[in-house]
Amino acid sequence: MYELGFGIHKSKSLPGVNIKNGIIRIKMARNKPYVPYLKIIINGHQLDMKKLSSILFVVLMCIGCRKDPKYANRKNSSESFDLSKNINIEFDSIRNISQLMISEPGHQRDYDTNDSITRRISVHTEKIISLLIESYGSTPTDTILSILKNLDNSGYIPIELYEKLDEEDFSTEIGERAKSAHQKYLSEKNHETKSLKSINLLNEKLTLIRVIENDTIKLSELLQRHKGYKVLDFWATWCAPCRSFNKGFQNHYLEYRDKGIEFYGIGINVDSEMERNKFLTAIKNDNTPWYQFMDINNGVYELFGTNTVPYQVLLDMNNQVVKILTYDIKRELDEILEKIDADTRIPQ
Repeated sequence: MYELGFGIHKSKSLPGVNIKNGIIRIKMARNKPYVPYLKIIINGHQLDMKKLSSILFVVLMCIGCRKDPKYANRKNSSESFDLSKNINIEFDSIRNISQLMISEPGHQRDYDTNDSITRRISVHTEKIISLLIESYGSTPTDTILSILKNLDNSGYIPIELYEKLDEEDFSTEIGERAKSAHQKYLSEKNHETKSLKSINLLNEKLTLIRVIENDTIKLSELLQRHKGYKVLDFWATWCAPCRSFNKGFQNHYLEYRDKGIEFYGIGINVDSEMERNKFLTAIKNDNTPWYQFMDINNGVYELFGTNTVPYQVLLDMNNQVVKILTYDIKRELDEILEKIDADTRIPQ
C-alpha cells in the first residue's frame, strides 16, 4: 500500500485537498502563494522524494497559470507542448514502481529490488528536468522557473536552459528572483572553492575502503597514483541525481579519462551493515567503469563542510581543489580542459 500526503511549506495546511477512490482533487486559488509538496509513504516508510517535491505543483502551474497574466510568456511557440500531460506520465511511472519498494529488506534479492526501483525513479526525475527545458517557448517561462525552484531550491538553472533565457525572461518578478538566485548559487560555489584551497587531502589519517578489494587505502596514496586531474564524486544510494550520474556519465568517462581526468566514486553514510549492503548493491547494478570507495564515518566527506549530494570536487595535479562542480559537469570539465596545457593533462 502507498499513500499520498500533501502539505504546505512552513508547516501550513493545504486547503481543498480531497483523496477519494484513488482520485486526488484539489481546490486552490491561483493568487495564493501556496507551494504543495508530495510525500509517498510505503508501508509506513517515507520514500525519499526531495527532487520530486513539486510534481503536483508542476501540473497545477501548467494548467492554471497559462491564463494568469502574471505568468505570461511572449515566446509562445507555434508547436504545442503539453507539459502537464508529460509530467503526469513521469509521475504515474514513479507512483506505480514505488509500490514495489520493500520497506524492510531481509535478503539480497530485496536489496536488488529496492535498488532497481531507486534507479528507475532517478531516470524519471531526470526526465522531468529535460521536459522543463524542452517546454521553453511553449510554456510560460515563469512557470518553468518556479517549478525548477521548487524541484531544487539551490537556485541553480541548468546551462542548457539558462542559455535560452534573455532579458525578457528575467524582466518579471519571478525571473528577477530566479536570475538573482542563480548568480548567488554560482557566487557561493566560487567562494566555497576558494575556502577549500587550504584543505589537506594528503593527511595520512584519511582512509577509504576499496569496494572491489574490500580493504583500506589511504586517501593520500590513492590521489598520488594518478598524476593528472581527478574528480571526487561523493554520493549516496538514495540520491536520484547521483544514480542518474552513475548511469548517464558512463559513455563519457573514457573520454575524460583519456584527457587526464580520473574519477573516484565515494559512498557516504555507509556505517551500518544495511547501508553498506545498499551501497554494494548499487555499485553492482550501476556498474560504473570508475573506481568506487566507501567513506566510513564520512571522514573525508566532512572535510568539505557540506551536507549535500551529489558533491563533486575537481582536484588538480597537486591535489588542490580547483572547482566544486555543478549538475552541468561535462560543460564545466570541457571549460577546465581548455585552460590546461595539453602536455600537463596527459596522465602517465
